[in-house]
Amino acid sequence: MFRLIIGIMILASHLAVGQSFGQNKVQYRNFNWSFITTPHFDIYYYGDGIDLAQFTAEKGEEAYEQISKHLRWTLRKRVPIIIYHSHNDFQQTNVILPYMQEGIGGVTELFKNRVVIPFEGDYQQFRHVIHHELVHAVINDMVYGSAQNVYSGRVKLRVPLWANEGLAEYLSMNWDTQADMILRDLAVHEEMPTVEQLESFLAYKGGQSVWRFIAEKYGRGKKTAKYSPQ
Repeated sequence: MFRLIIGIMILASHLAVGQSFGQNKVQYRNFNWSFITTPHFDIYYYGDGIDLAQFTAEKGEEAYEQISKHLRWTLRKRVPIIIYHSHNDFQQTNVILPYMQEGIGGVTELFKNRVVIPFEGDYQQFRHVIHHELVHAVINDMVYGSAQNVYSGRVKLRVPLWANEGLAEYLSMNWDTQADMILRDLAVHEEMPTVEQLESFLAYKGGQSVWRFIAEKYGRGKKTAKYSPQ
C-alpha cells in the first residue's frame, strides 16, 4: 500500500533539477578518508572514526532490512554513507552545495544517492538519523533510479515533501512524544493544517502523523505502493 499511495502522489508532481554540485566550500582541515563495506553500503570515515563507522554499518543494515520490508523494495545500487565526527566538520562537506546550518542532522543527496551524517554525541539520535536518511535513499532508488535519469531529465516526478519526510520519520521512529505534543498543540489551538499546508518543520511531524493514520487504518504493508511509479 505504501508504494501505491506514493505512486499516486507523484503522478501529478514534477521534479525541478536545478542544483549544481561539486562547488568547493572553505575547508579548514584535510580529511584522510577510509571506508568499510556492508552488503548494501560503503561507509566512509576519517581519523579514528572506525568505531563510528562500524556502529553505522550495524544500524544501517538493521534499518535497511526494515525499510526494504515495508517499502517492498530492494536497492539496485550500493549507497555511500559519509560520516563526520561533528557538525563543524559536516559543514565543510562538498557532497552537498548548500551550507549545512545548525539543526540539520543529515542529508541525502539525490544525484548519486549519497547519505551524509554528522555524529553529534548522541548515539540514539545518530541511529534515528541513519534510519531516516536511509528511507530517503531507498525512495530515491525506487522513484528516481540512476543519476543518469536525473541528469538527462528523464525523471519528471517528485515526492511531496510531507510524504518524503513524514515517511522517513514514521519508519525511523514510529510515533514519538515530540510529534504527539506538536499535533496536540495544533489541535488545541485549532490550527491543524491540511495536508497541502504541511511545509517546513510541519512536513516532518505532520507527515509522520499522516503515515501513522494510513498505517493504523490500512496496515503498514499498504504504505509502500504510494511511492512506486511503476
